[in-house]
Amino acid sequence: MSSSAPTKEWLVQIPDHPNALDKRLAVRPQHLDGLKPKIDAGIVVFGGATLSKQPAEGEGPDMTGSVMLIKANTEEEVREFLENDPYTKGGAWNPKEAKIWPFKCAVRSAL
Repeated sequence: MSSSAPTKEWLVQIPDHPNALDKRLAVRPQHLDGLKPKIDAGIVVFGGATLSKQPAEGEGPDMTGSVMLIKANTEEEVREFLENDPYTKGGAWNPKEAKIWPFKCAVRSAL
């Protein structure tokens, strides 16, 4: 990403490759560790997994991809972000099928 502070927001939906849950879980710690400095810098505003369904009590989530709000100067920077993430490098995310929209968030609330 560029050295100037990004101000443009991008809504991103990126699917997992089919049957990639084990690959996703294997690299999840690296993915989360790599996100921390980006969250602290305000580049990653929010993010999380998409699910095939809401899990029943005691059932693990069946993750199918991710949705996130990223600050970047250009769409190309967002694509670079996705390509360099452990989920992509570990074979979970399918960046060729990512959907990226210019976005302007009107409401934000903390967890």
